[in-house]
Amino acid sequence: MSGYVLGVGISVVDIIGKTLGFPERDGYTLLLEHDQQVGGIVSNALVSLARLGVPTMWLGKVGDDDLGRFILEDMEKEGVELQVEIDQDNPTPLSIIIVDSQSGARSICYRPGCSFVYGKPVPRRVLEQAELIHLDGFYPDAALEAAQYGRESGKKVSLDAGMEIPQLEELVRNSHLFIPTRSVAQTLSGEEEMESCLKKLAAMGPETVVVTCGAEGSWGYQGGEIIKVDAIEVEVVDTTGCGDAYHGAFIYGELKGWDLRRKMLFATAYAALKASRLGGRKGLPRREEISQFLKERDLGLSLD
Repeated sequence: MSGYVLGVGISVVDIIGKTLGFPERDGYTLLLEHDQQVGGIVSNALVSLARLGVPTMWLGKVGDDDLGRFILEDMEKEGVELQVEIDQDNPTPLSIIIVDSQSGARSICYRPGCSFVYGKPVPRRVLEQAELIHLDGFYPDAALEAAQYGRESGKKVSLDAGMEIPQLEELVRNSHLFIPTRSVAQTLSGEEEMESCLKKLAAMGPETVVVTCGAEGSWGYQGGEIIKVDAIEVEVVDTTGCGDAYHGAFIYGELKGWDLRRKMLFATAYAALKASRLGGRKGLPRREEISQFLKERDLGLSLD
């Protein structure tokens, strides 16, 4: 590829606790282990790509605090280039995540911190050198600027929507790849049935729409064709970051020029392997690990 994948969006510090079930109100539960990792929607997708060997750059913000420095050190260690503003007035985004050891399900308490506004124009050179632009809707001023540039210049724009975000419809209209969760897709389209939902979202502008449905797999729509890919069964340890991992792997396939089914199957496998590990960041598979997983599961896929 001639450039990098530019991610415009959030990076956050995750404090993760693996517990013996979720505590009841005013109750207690046993904390089995805990860790502090970097996470975030765009951040995890970029690190997924970096671990697969794709050049990446992150545009976002951190606070002028220890958590912000923790994020910057981690991103540099992962080989992600940085175009980052330091916010002197607001803290670094933080999540407290409780993971149920029995099911792998998780609950999240989130402090948005400095994630609302980027506050300055995106440098034109950063946009011009990007091969693909990936967004999560955070820093909506910068996200919309990047999306509009991508649409006008012919650069592909990928949009992750795991929650209702500001300017969502306008971002969708300016995206080429739109991959929301089922709840966001159904709310935005006003359709419950997946075929109608996919077609209505595609009519808004994206050339490819994929709806992720967790353990039920994913549905994709491109060029009038609808594809369903089932989830891959693994022993689930932690579902944190699985959607981010799916996006990173799907973008990898997009850069390789794969067809829709192959991209969806690879993204499903990558997210499944992530789900078998604790943590949204540390659980992201490296190139050799996903290659081995694909061989073991006899999925007929390779990274080439």
